Amino acid sequence: MRTSKLGTAFNQLDHVISEHAALWQEKPFVSKQLAWFKYQPALKHDLLSLDDQTAHALHRDPVARIDWFRQRMPELCDALYNYSPEPIQAHTDLSIGPFDQVGIPGRKWLQVLAFAKSLNKINTPIIDWCSGKGHLSRVVQRSMKQPVHCLEWDQKLVDLGSKLAKRDRLEIYYHHQNVLAPLPDFCAHPEHTFMALHACGDLHIEMLKQVAYYRSKALILSPCCYQKTKDQQYRPLSMVGKKSQIQLDRSALQLAVQETVTASQGEQRKREKTQRWRLGFDALQRDVRKTDQYLSIPSIKNHLLSGSFASFCQWAAKERQLTLPDDIDYDLYLRRGED
Repeated sequence: MRTSKLGTAFNQLDHVISEHAALWQEKPFVSKQLAWFKYQPALKHDLLSLDDQTAHALHRDPVARIDWFRQRMPELCDALYNYSPEPIQAHTDLSIGPFDQVGIPGRKWLQVLAFAKSLNKINTPIIDWCSGKGHLSRVVQRSMKQPVHCLEWDQKLVDLGSKLAKRDRLEIYYHHQNVLAPLPDFCAHPEHTFMALHACGDLHIEMLKQVAYYRSKALILSPCCYQKTKDQQYRPLSMVGKKSQIQLDRSALQLAVQETVTASQGEQRKREKTQRWRLGFDALQRDVRKTDQYLSIPSIKNHLLSGSFASFCQWAAKERQLTLPDDIDYDLYLRRGED
């Protein structure tokens, strides 16, 4: 798509998202009542009338979900979906080594293959930004027959990747490198192609800046975890983006990666259990503190979800230096979390 058309599409989306900011700016768990309930009573009624089975089905099916909302807010939905990126066609016949998939989780491997298949023919040296062990690099190097330079900050991954490349006699060179620090001189060559799969937050922002500065041959990027940034507010890079009406903090940026359609059923169940337990503890801490205010807790490790709800509440209370009474009815608060 031409830059002018992208700019027009961006401005249209920017306007409608800004106009309906109240619908998406609410922060989970902070308020028991959503502010937009006041001016969207019909939508509130329809959402709260959903039974659990229907709500779960809509949560897991983005097509059914947008159809449900389109029946109630057609103008908004049409504006949001007026623009969609052009689908990427598979261009490359991949060359896969017999051991390339060993030790790689199935979904991650599928992402590597999808990314590599989407590439046009590359006739320049390649820089793999935040490469990890170089799973993507091995597939791309075999397929493109071009040298690949892997930039990775974790020395263990650098060592492991180097061993794999030497084992398979691939032209891949690993560099122990913090990409937020000054880069090696070879990165400045304008004929290089930069690629990154799942470079988080500031890491892919820095990549975009460096590619623009070096005027590199090409950029191939699939970013993620936009919220992992040192800045409290997102700082757009493009001229069009800098004119945006929207101010995005980290919570807003995280909305872009909260879709669960690509998650496994196990991951979805874990996410739903986490939400129920967080809501249950939130109800508990409000009663114990006699304060109707949200109390944030740290990220929840997987091992906590394998225990009991009572153990989870005791962990969360300890993290926030909150003393819980001995006679708590944990089943009651678990039900409140489920409701």
